Amino acid sequence: MCGIVAIADVKNCIPKLISGLQALEYRGYDSSGIASSSKNRLVYQKSVGKISQLVKKLKNKNIEGDTGIAHTRWATHGKPSIINTHPFIKENCAMVHNGIIENYEELIKIYSLNKKNIKSATDTEVIAEVYNKLISKSKNHIEALINLMNKIEGSFAFAFLVKGKQSIYAARKGNPLIIGLSEKCNALSSDVLGLPDIMKEIIFLEENDIVEISNSSFSIYNLKGNKIERKIHPYTSKNEFNTKKNFKHFMQKEIYHQPISIEDTVLNFADKKTNNILLPKCEIDFDNVPNLHFAACGTAYHACMIAKYWFEQFAKIPTSIDIGSEYRYRKDILNKNSIGVVVSQSGETMDTIECLKKFKQHNLFTTSIVNVLTSTIARESDYVLPTLAGHEIGVASTKAFTSQLTVLALFAQFIQQKRNINIPGRNKIFNSLFELPKLIKHVLSNSSSIRKITKSLKNKKSIFYIGRGTMYPLALEGALKLKEITYKHCEGYAAGELKHGPLALIEKDLPVIALAPFDKNFSKLLSNIQEIKARDGKIIMITDKLGSRKAKKFCDELIILPETNIITAAIIYSLPIQMIAYELGVLLKKNIDQPRNLAKSVTVE
Repeated sequence: MCGIVAIADVKNCIPKLISGLQALEYRGYDSSGIASSSKNRLVYQKSVGKISQLVKKLKNKNIEGDTGIAHTRWATHGKPSIINTHPFIKENCAMVHNGIIENYEELIKIYSLNKKNIKSATDTEVIAEVYNKLISKSKNHIEALINLMNKIEGSFAFAFLVKGKQSIYAARKGNPLIIGLSEKCNALSSDVLGLPDIMKEIIFLEENDIVEISNSSFSIYNLKGNKIERKIHPYTSKNEFNTKKNFKHFMQKEIYHQPISIEDTVLNFADKKTNNILLPKCEIDFDNVPNLHFAACGTAYHACMIAKYWFEQFAKIPTSIDIGSEYRYRKDILNKNSIGVVVSQSGETMDTIECLKKFKQHNLFTTSIVNVLTSTIARESDYVLPTLAGHEIGVASTKAFTSQLTVLALFAQFIQQKRNINIPGRNKIFNSLFELPKLIKHVLSNSSSIRKITKSLKNKKSIFYIGRGTMYPLALEGALKLKEITYKHCEGYAAGELKHGPLALIEKDLPVIALAPFDKNFSKLLSNIQEIKARDGKIIMITDKLGSRKAKKFCDELIILPETNIITAAIIYSLPIQMIAYELGVLLKKNIDQPRNLAKSVTVE
């Protein structure tokens, strides 16, 4: 959550700071602010709401400076308001922060802070006040930061301006922070996307790194005050991902990018000529792996739930799954030969990072499936499988989700291949992965019929999704998408569980979207549909041609998809649930790419 940009330039840095904030708005958009060091004074501007509001304010206020910091906020401590908006300006410094300081109330006592100087309800302002105090008591600003870091508990990244200095002082623990380097401008950001496009190289700061940057130099220190070196990587322009092109929203663009992202992922790992899965070099002896243990959050958790069916059917390995935010606090028993797998789009999800650490504490071999190879999770995992979705800007995950499913499907078949398990029809299933891009294009071309059906949902207060097998977790994902984008009440259910309680909620014209490929579960699901119809519920069925023939008389609306199998079904049936959420959100005039109260990268607990 929250986005940080800091720039040290040879000329006015304000335009670059604003551009960086706009690129990071997906991380939070409750409020934003900017501060710069100019002529031995600190100047600033803040605004509640989207960054566009800050830009409007800046037009009426002449703020310049070679060195500056900026912040876009997702509120944790304190409601969105000017007084709670970063940067926090003190006598000698200005500060921006991403994360949560757990012991900020204790720090008030430790440093005998005057509470009258702390105007906001945030944890951040306390840290700003402490650093302001430490500046005068320390030999230099790096020492002041070290002293601060040794007292703070929590997960954070922050950056300071100091009055009269043309440098930026920053540190990280838990939350990401990246250095960008060029000839006449150096920068810091929470994400590569926030860096100016003139950058030539980047450095990913590690735990407890402390940094000082100017327009011509940078230094990285450890907690002992010793200079250290970090690996320098080439910088790749992100312009391709920062534009919507001809699409109305990033979410729409990302939905329609899925034929490409899935094809890239399949071709990266699968060889059609040999019928083999070719994952990065893997030394694991899967015959001695007793089980797989997955941890993930949100949409990634639903991807893992789907994949459980594949790992147990194809790889014949017992598979357990935990919600990341719950697992990290649960006492469990794990076999030392188990594999711990974490799945994350950003690779910076705090709860998932903590699960990874827990796996390591159990001495498990760790595998991560991530979309950002330079992320914390990727760097700290023993083995990494990348999803080749490209940058995903929309808060509601679409192409990253189907790319996760694709990698998980390939991983399951890879283990099956390594264990020499004979699966009837395996080659047919394997070859179907190469047909996915064409099938996806076909589904996307049917958007007009989906749009027509979506209109019937506009005035409904509640909507249900139901499914069986892999369609059950996909029903959960469908409900999540509707909640995220439309703010409507929506629930996903295992269809067989309706009679154990949820059937009481069925009433006249209540929409129930049934995910129903014509598979071994179809007849059972059809019985569940009849139970709903008997209570006057409205059935919208997503199925294939065979399914539509069998169920037509029980359905009010039909969305017909291509024929699928146990693996391709989950990916193909993801598309209409994404499109329904998108089209309904547009119809309701919601902020599609930036849903209220949400942010793309959840870097707090």
